[in-house]
Amino acid sequence: MKTNKQITAKWQFISINDGKRRIVDDKMLNNFKKEYGTGTLEFKNDLSFSSLGSKNNNGGTYSLKDSTVIMQYSDLSESIKFNYSIVENKYLLLTNNEGKPHTWLYKKSN
Repeated sequence: MKTNKQITAKWQFISINDGKRRIVDDKMLNNFKKEYGTGTLEFKNDLSFSSLGSKNNNGGTYSLKDSTVIMQYSDLSESIKFNYSIVENKYLLLTNNEGKPHTWLYKKSN
């Protein structure tokens, strides 16, 4: 089981990208689409998270297992699973485990 210290931070949303991604490149960094809005995702030490954005404000709890983060939103009955990786200690990549793969890119916020 991974420690939450790596993921514990406030992350600024940058883009959603097709496919499973493991590296951050210029295309991902410049893939802004207004329909996705803006926002932050904060993972806290107490295993809670908050998701604040132009389209929604929500939160819940999370757990980590291997390279998977399991997020239980307070208003959803089912949890959501993402593969995650931290790149260069400043980018967070979340890739959905079901359906057509997409990778969400976040940058660590100060």
